[in-house]
Amino acid sequence: MSKISAIAISLAIIILSVKFTLNFKPLYYYDINHLKIYNYTNLNKNEIKSSYDYLIYFINSNQKIDFKIPLLPSSKEGSIHFQEVKNIFIKLNYLLYFLLIIIAFGIYNAIKNRIYSLFKWSSNLILIFSLIIFIPFSINFDESFNLFHRIFFSNNYWLFDPNLDPVINILPEEFFLHSALLIILLILLSSIFLKFLHYKLKK
Repeated sequence: MSKISAIAISLAIIILSVKFTLNFKPLYYYDINHLKIYNYTNLNKNEIKSSYDYLIYFINSNQKIDFKIPLLPSSKEGSIHFQEVKNIFIKLNYLLYFLLIIIAFGIYNAIKNRIYSLFKWSSNLILIFSLIIFIPFSINFDESFNLFHRIFFSNNYWLFDPNLDPVINILPEEFFLHSALLIILLILLSSIFLKFLHYKLKK
C-alpha cells in the first residue's frame, strides 16, 4: 500500500506542478517583454495578455464551448488542437481526484502505523522523474518538445501555420521552455519537502 501511495503522491505532485504552471500567468506576462513577443504580432501588450488569458480560460473551463480566441483568427485544425489540450487537462483533473483518494488512505495508514518511508519513496520517484525530463530537455529542447506532442497527440494539428493560426506567434517555444523549467523546479522543491518531511517524522 505504501508503494502504491508513493506513486500516487508522485503523480499528483507532477499534475499539480503542471496545473500551477498553466495558471501562473505572471510567467507569460514576464515573457511578453523578455522575449519581445509583441514584435511577432500586430497585437499590443494588453491584447496579447487578453488572448493568452482566453487560452487559459478555455483550457480550464468545464463547459463545452467553442474555441474562439479574441482578436485572432483560427483554423479548424487549430481549434481542434486546443480542444484536445483541454480534454487532456480534463482527464488530468479526474486522475488527480482519484489519486487524492489513494493518497488520503496512504497517509492515514502511514501515520497510523508509523511507516514514514512513504514520503522517502515519493521524494525519490519525483527526483528520478525530474532527471528523466530535464536531461533530454537540456540537450535538445526543440526535439523533446516535438516528441512530447507526437506522444500526446494523434495528429499534426499542433504544427500551426502562422497565416491560418497567428496565435502561434504569441506562443514562442522559449515560453514553453520556461514553463518546463518551472514545472521541474516545482517538482524538485516538492521532492526536497518530502525528504525533509520523512526526516522529521522519522526523527
